[in-house]
Amino acid sequence: KKLGAKALAVNLSDIAAMGGYPIGYTVSLGIPSKRLAVDFLDAFYEGMTGFGKTMEVALIGGDTSESGERFFISLALLGKASKGKVIYRSGGKDGDLLYVTGWLGDAALGLKVSEQGGNRAGRKNLLARHFLPLPRVKAGQFLAERGIPNAMIDISDGLLADLNHIVEQSGVGAEVELSRIPRSPEFQAWAHEYVADPLVLALGGGEDYELLFSVSPEKSHEVAQLSQELSLPLTCIGRLARKIKGIWLKDEQGRSKKTEPDGYDHFQTE
Repeated sequence: KKLGAKALAVNLSDIAAMGGYPIGYTVSLGIPSKRLAVDFLDAFYEGMTGFGKTMEVALIGGDTSESGERFFISLALLGKASKGKVIYRSGGKDGDLLYVTGWLGDAALGLKVSEQGGNRAGRKNLLARHFLPLPRVKAGQFLAERGIPNAMIDISDGLLADLNHIVEQSGVGAEVELSRIPRSPEFQAWAHEYVADPLVLALGGGEDYELLFSVSPEKSHEVAQLSQELSLPLTCIGRLARKIKGIWLKDEQGRSKKTEPDGYDHFQTE
């Protein structure tokens, strides 16, 4: 069930990142019939369609075929957006403030909790953030309809990697203040048990499926108001500037250092 739900969730996050409204989705499966039981497929569809009902988007078609050794999932999600309201990665402007929804690093930490096993008491939310991410569809819609962001992207490959897309396509640089990176209470309580430097997970762990967006400073009060309406943290973590080259990280002592946009690279060679 979790796999089916997550397959849909990660696609919904792409719609959320542009402020769109999901319409329907198709799914095509390549099934290794000698290795997968029918019960598994029933659970997969149940998880996917159940999550779809929660997010008010329906399965409208697809295909299944024999795949031999591996299980393949190909999901296509259709969406719409109000005319002139679509938010792109390329709209970042000199002087924009950078914001993120929710918390960062939980999904990556949840993966480590799952891999290492042991006592999971108090860590269920971390596991859920990895296995059952909640795409910020409503937040994306509200942001776009009100014309708040200049640029927006979802954080799937890691904060720095996805910020780099905005930086490159907008023609600006970015400075991120490490002390402002939002981390959940569970992350702060448990991260040190799994990694020496928890910030590494928050900056490059990926699969958070939060939204990263840039806003003109004069609209910061609108962001604060929306945060209250949604009961969702919308945290300012830095800024964009044309005079900055690349991505820089500022520590708590005010020292800045240029960094590489680390994160998951789908096409990276071994």
